[in-house]
Amino acid sequence: MMRIRGSIPRILIGVWSVIISVLALLPVNAFAADTPSDFSLLVTPSPLVATLKPGESRDFELKIRNGSTGTEKLKIVPRAFTINDTTGQISIDDTAAPDIAKWITFSRPTFTAQSGEWVTENIHISLPQDTGFSYSFVLLIQRAQDTTVVESGRLIKGSVAIFTLINVDRPGAVRSLKIEKFTTNESIYEYLPVNISMQFRNNGNTIIQPFGNIFIQRGANDKDPISTLPVNNQAGYILPGSNRILTTDWTDGFPVYEVKNVADGTQEKSEKWDFSKLSQFRIGSYTAKLVAVYNDGLRDVALEKEASFWVIPWKILAGVLAVLLVLCLGVWTVLRRIWHIARRGRRKSKSKEVAAEPDEKLE
Repeated sequence: MMRIRGSIPRILIGVWSVIISVLALLPVNAFAADTPSDFSLLVTPSPLVATLKPGESRDFELKIRNGSTGTEKLKIVPRAFTINDTTGQISIDDTAAPDIAKWITFSRPTFTAQSGEWVTENIHISLPQDTGFSYSFVLLIQRAQDTTVVESGRLIKGSVAIFTLINVDRPGAVRSLKIEKFTTNESIYEYLPVNISMQFRNNGNTIIQPFGNIFIQRGANDKDPISTLPVNNQAGYILPGSNRILTTDWTDGFPVYEVKNVADGTQEKSEKWDFSKLSQFRIGSYTAKLVAVYNDGLRDVALEKEASFWVIPWKILAGVLAVLLVLCLGVWTVLRRIWHIARRGRRKSKSKEVAAEPDEKLE
């Protein structure tokens, strides 16, 4: 019995050795299959924008490419979002479905995409007759199950939002746009760029996409602008009853400030002297004139707003003034010396004349 008991530990050790050896020979992929990979999806089109009529049904097609290094099990759901009118920040509610959700169906609500694979998702929207004027929501593509794997101290949870805007072409639709603000972030600049901000307000009940130009000119009535900047070149939309802030920069100048991102996450501003743009030296008062256009359903409507600012390159002006002062001082010094020399010469001539007068009297 003592021999049997003594052999049991040796038998157990042998069994564990065999198990470990077998596990070591198994493919790694067998264990990595359930481990979430890096999350990367490419979706087109984005955003998804369409105009439908009441009672109309239409199919839309999304192309989804899995750019992750592993297989992804995904799901697609419609979700509501809100926009902060002050900051313009978008908040997606990943638990609340939008009003239009009950009229949306997907060909595959859940699907699997291999690494590098393109997947086609068909979306069917069927509007009732008593529909609203517009619907804005996101199609959220995310992992079918939330992962709890932590990588480098952060939770891996992937999702991609495709903003979807549906306009409804029905009687009673109102398209009305207003320019709330049009300003520059400063009133006086040393060098360009000049940051220009415009805030639009959609007072209608349908989605609006404004476009137009900002003309940089010397005066409000100038016919030949110095520069022309596009408005809303990203082709953004403004939702009903909401504000949207658009920005652009005027950079055609000499010299200009360049902002660079530093490794520590901060930003660094430096001067750029491109002498090929010397003719674009900016100084004095300027006017930015905004001409924005939108369609009210019948015609294009133009909106105008102006903002003024100054460009005063004080460092260059101070340098030029210093040079002028040195030149003036040099000229003054030379003239003063010439005047002293001339005065001294006159004194010598006068002294000779005085010395010669007694001799003439003796004669």
